[in-house]
Amino acid sequence: MLLIVWGTGLVAAVVEYRSTYESEATIWAVRAAPALSVTDPNDPNIAMIQTAAAQQAEVLKQLLQTRSFLADVVGRTSLKAAFASSGNPDRYLDDVRKRFHVDTLGTSLIRVSYAAHDPATPAELVSAALVVRAERLSESNQLSSAALGVLYQRQIEFAQQQALNAQHAVDQFTQSHSAPLSEADQHVLGQLRLTADLAVSRLNDLKDRADRASLAPILLEVSGIEFQIVDQPRVEENPSGGERPAITLGAVALAAGAALATLFVLLATLLGARGRRAPAAQRVRSDGTTPATADLPRRVEASSSTAH
Repeated sequence: MLLIVWGTGLVAAVVEYRSTYESEATIWAVRAAPALSVTDPNDPNIAMIQTAAAQQAEVLKQLLQTRSFLADVVGRTSLKAAFASSGNPDRYLDDVRKRFHVDTLGTSLIRVSYAAHDPATPAELVSAALVVRAERLSESNQLSSAALGVLYQRQIEFAQQQALNAQHAVDQFTQSHSAPLSEADQHVLGQLRLTADLAVSRLNDLKDRADRASLAPILLEVSGIEFQIVDQPRVEENPSGGERPAITLGAVALAAGAALATLFVLLATLLGARGRRAPAAQRVRSDGTTPATADLPRRVEASSSTAH
């Protein structure tokens, strides 16, 4: 029995190792320093430094947890027909999700890999995942830029109105007070002009910030420095990537065999001990008495004769 369990597990591990193909891509991730700072959920006042690789890897891992992302990825590969004809799409996507692995190789390097039993599928899925990820983040950046643009536009309109009101106050004061102005009027006029200058300066500052906010995502996307694919996924001719499932299968087989052997030893020990105790306790003579009860009258007579 043990040979069957261990042999089956080891054979399955060898088959898994020799029939699994893996394709991977290496990505160089770069982020601006302010974007790497996140807050501690226990204390928002304490900032923690997160590397660019860890940040980008976490984004990709979270996308892989969503059904829509995986369905879009599978729909761009040769698995589209199999996914459409599957009786349980959720289980199919769960199996695809388990075969993806995202690891950080340093502060700026990420490795995305996929393992399957045919050589062509892994490269397709890794490439599709990176493409869909880029599209999703691009759409998200566009929506964020649009929302930020609307916010800046409202602030600019409010600042423009303030600048107009301040300049209108200066013009009204100038028209209502003829020269030469008294010292008090000159002080009031100076305050009004200062308010108007500050309003214009704030308006120009808001316009500059709005321009920078709208150009920053475009520059990052055009330059490509935020997420560069250093090593493209490729179709592997030789099996690789089956180490983890093979080790898992082998470990499970060995553990199951060891547990079964332990159970057999315990059962044999219990049965042997019970077998040794039963004959000693249950020896019965032909007259239906045990040795202890058969010798009881003799012991009574011997004790009586001794007493006399």
